[in-house]
Amino acid sequence: MEFKRLEKWGSELNLCIRCGYCCEHCPLYRASNWEIDTPRGRLLLAYGLLTGEVDPSPYVAEKLFECFYCGNCSKSCSAKVTPTDIFTDARADLLEFGFAGQGTTVRNDEKLCMACGRCVLTCKSEALSVDMGSMRVLVDKVKCKGCGVCVAECPVGAMSQKTGFGVSREELSAAVENSLRTMNGSPKVVVFCCNWSMTPGLQLSRMEFKGAENASGIIVTVCSGRIDPGLILEAFDQGAWGVMIACCPLDECEHDGNYRAKERCALVGRLLDVLGVQSERLKLEHFATGEAQKLKNALKSFAGEIASLGPI
Repeated sequence: MEFKRLEKWGSELNLCIRCGYCCEHCPLYRASNWEIDTPRGRLLLAYGLLTGEVDPSPYVAEKLFECFYCGNCSKSCSAKVTPTDIFTDARADLLEFGFAGQGTTVRNDEKLCMACGRCVLTCKSEALSVDMGSMRVLVDKVKCKGCGVCVAECPVGAMSQKTGFGVSREELSAAVENSLRTMNGSPKVVVFCCNWSMTPGLQLSRMEFKGAENASGIIVTVCSGRIDPGLILEAFDQGAWGVMIACCPLDECEHDGNYRAKERCALVGRLLDVLGVQSERLKLEHFATGEAQKLKNALKSFAGEIASLGPI
């Protein structure tokens, strides 16, 4: 098999010195702690495919289709290797050979899909399209970056992602429940943080946050656009006094997830008013990359406001 697209990355793959700096801020590695799930591990697979030392297989394809394209690996690479570009071309070659991994890409349940097109409009990667002949939404697995914004946007739950990466609806619900169950003291505040803007800043300051009041309620998501209204309401139903969405500044999100988060917060805020719950219990804040201290200050201020309101 000839990996035509991957061939052009031969020299760059040889630049990788396997130092592992790309590993520590990878959300996939944080989820599994397995070497194969690091950018370094996937680069080795791509190198093996190119040299013929690794045969293409469903397992290899699955691993190379696992990437959230957050770019933290490229930012930390001293050799200036661009893993995400390499993975994209490896995906295209593998698909050509009939190996279509699911990985972190989204999937569409055609039995549920109404082909309304809302997911297509939200996808900034242009990975979704509507086939007018069959009236179904098609997913381009090469272009999909796994942000999950379309999953939260789908009104019937047709769009989904595989469990195991902390981004499925079931896993996020479980994270909310676990966060509230293990939270010490009050007020009980759940904070959804965007991986793009808060990693590695939040990760590096985790020890400081761990001892901070209410910090145990921090849940890191791939993108703030992944947080749907139902998940926010679920947090309140599980016992949260307040919920904060921490996302990128409005002009910095590659997926426009922050705009979606803003719209959904406004929607949930109106619903809370109808239910007789103060809409001030839900807050949206914007944080640029590395502003972990700003997040800590905002969380402390918000916790004070929620404490004055008391439990619902």
